[in-house]
Amino acid sequence: MKQKFTLLALLAMAFFTGFGQQVPNGSFETWTNPINPDGWADVETIVGLPTNTLTFKDTTTFTEGLASLKLLADSVAGVTQGHVLGGLVSLGTATISQSGSPVFTGIAFAYRPDSLVFDYKYSSPGTDTAAVFLTLTKQFTDKVIKVGFALTAAANWVHMAIPLSTFYSDGNTPDTLQIQFSASNAQTSIIGSTLHVDAVRFGYVGAPAPGITATITPAGPTTFCTGDSVKLQADTGTSYTYQWQLGGTAITGATSSSYEAKLAGSYTVVIDSAAATATSQAVVVVDTNCTSGINNIALTNLSVYPNPATSLLNINSNESLSGFNLHIYDVVGRLVISQVLEGNNNLINVGKLANGTYIYRITDAESIAVAQNKFNVIK
Repeated sequence: MKQKFTLLALLAMAFFTGFGQQVPNGSFETWTNPINPDGWADVETIVGLPTNTLTFKDTTTFTEGLASLKLLADSVAGVTQGHVLGGLVSLGTATISQSGSPVFTGIAFAYRPDSLVFDYKYSSPGTDTAAVFLTLTKQFTDKVIKVGFALTAAANWVHMAIPLSTFYSDGNTPDTLQIQFSASNAQTSIIGSTLHVDAVRFGYVGAPAPGITATITPAGPTTFCTGDSVKLQADTGTSYTYQWQLGGTAITGATSSSYEAKLAGSYTVVIDSAAATATSQAVVVVDTNCTSGINNIALTNLSVYPNPATSLLNINSNESLSGFNLHIYDVVGRLVISQVLEGNNNLINVGKLANGTYIYRITDAESIAVAQNKFNVIK
């Protein structure tokens, strides 16, 4: 039952993402067991166990809708690995081969998403971890993506938006999707390890979300003087709802199809429809008064070097930067690094960024910009 994937540790990071709901029963609202009508195969179906042995619909713990998926590791009489088996679900169907091994079949899917998005919480009485596995395949043989991620202990719900762009093996558009969640990734599962999962979906920024697009059209120049504003207009459509964001954070009350931007920064809009949800590329609005919003750190006290950088970027200040936030954007406004700064000296790993020009932006605890400038990465 264990999957032969290389598990990658998940790093906490912010990521601009739109939410396109292409995963059948991704919020597990209509969960039944056995699963077939809902798009998922469970471990009970695969192994032939009684219903609700290790897989449950939890209507008291959830983040979206009225239910979540609950997977449990428990002792199961007659099953190997110390008679303990971890709960497992797989999007699609599963059968047992003549040799007794499970054979998983995914669902039809023809998109290249930018991120895998879901909520989870996890507990284990030992050192066990949960796991999520993602496979996107073209014509059954070409693994466009095949990757696994370890999910560590989290007492409260954690929102995950995992960037996928670096994991694509080629430029093909897949035709088959498979997602698996497992309550245990240990060689011998630990009784009591419990995984909750909810709101499973994909995000689209660089690639179009099926059925919906999100773009921002400024009504004029995106530069303005203090006291003025820039009107930003989003796409309109039937049953669209909107949430405008500044620096990746939702703006309270900004839920119309247009927004008057009065602060400098990087603006995005999330458009939700009955079919899907998508997030726009960012539009950067610049205040031509160079002292606007810079009221906590004098620019002369801030050093950002080297420029160009190769692997590490130093951010130093004579005053403590604890609690300040660093956001790094590429030239089209996509957030590529987000990090909380500490103390006077900070090292930022930019080694995974492609060669090019980037914009760093530092904000205080109230999300007010205190510094912004360009730097280059050349390796």
